[in-house]
Amino acid sequence: MKTIFVTIMLCLSVVANAAGIESLGAKEPLSPQEWDLLRQRMMLLNNISYLPSLLPVIMKNRGSLELTKEQVTAFRDWRRNNYQQMVSLMNTIIEKRIVLSQRAVQPSVTQDDLVTLQEEIFQLQRKVFRIRLSCRELVASTFTDEQWSDFAFIAADNPQLSGLFAY
Repeated sequence: MKTIFVTIMLCLSVVANAAGIESLGAKEPLSPQEWDLLRQRMMLLNNISYLPSLLPVIMKNRGSLELTKEQVTAFRDWRRNNYQQMVSLMNTIIEKRIVLSQRAVQPSVTQDDLVTLQEEIFQLQRKVFRIRLSCRELVASTFTDEQWSDFAFIAADNPQLSGLFAY
């Protein structure tokens, strides 16, 4: 329980640096350093979503992947249109998880109250999942077979993605 709380608090403190995240959502295009920061933050937030964040790794390696101008534009457009909403949802999930943990030890809170709060969290997670699926769909519909192969090679060096291409 302490580990979960520390993880949530760490994520919350990272996300609480809203100025950095908001500036990432507002700029176009991101510098390589900003993509790196975005990738690091998304990896921390991955703990509340089960679909890996592919876009920061893809954009960091866009040269190696030989992304076309159209792909880069499409990925930047996706980020501009979806990133802030996804981060806001994730922030809300983190806040609700903390509330759920706090209420779980309050005798006056009923099981039904806890189930309701958990269901709210599940609904928010589903929204985040759908946003991430839209990114996955964009990548899947624009990547060539060679880009997938190159991405698998790049992912092998990434601790968060290394096991994804083991099939």
